[in-house]
Amino acid sequence: MKHVFAVFAIFALTGCASLQSVPTEAITRLPVVRVGSQPPETMEYVTFYPAGFAFPVKLNATGSLFASASRVESQAILAKDLYLYKYWASHDGKTWENSHKLIGVEFGGGFDVKGLQANIKLEAK
Repeated sequence: MKHVFAVFAIFALTGCASLQSVPTEAITRLPVVRVGSQPPETMEYVTFYPAGFAFPVKLNATGSLFASASRVESQAILAKDLYLYKYWASHDGKTWENSHKLIGVEFGGGFDVKGLQANIKLEAK
């Protein structure tokens, strides 16, 4: 029963966060750090993924079903600029929305005769 309550609490908190108004003024005061750069140690920051810039994508395969853990790293390039701060997102660094309203994220995959496949799909809304 404790687990049911914990899951409910997580969904409730996430839902409440999405109902909050965007703290645009506070976000614009934060430093913007480009992906791959060193972030500030003592303060929050906005992460910037510029369009056309190759950034790392890492897949970790772990768990008791694997004989050994595995890690694969590749690169991805976004078609549009993307700024991220907590659960807020922006394409221009000025107009902010809840990230779920701006970006559609889908994870999927499974086993078949070709092996284990993992899929990530990002859609601009």
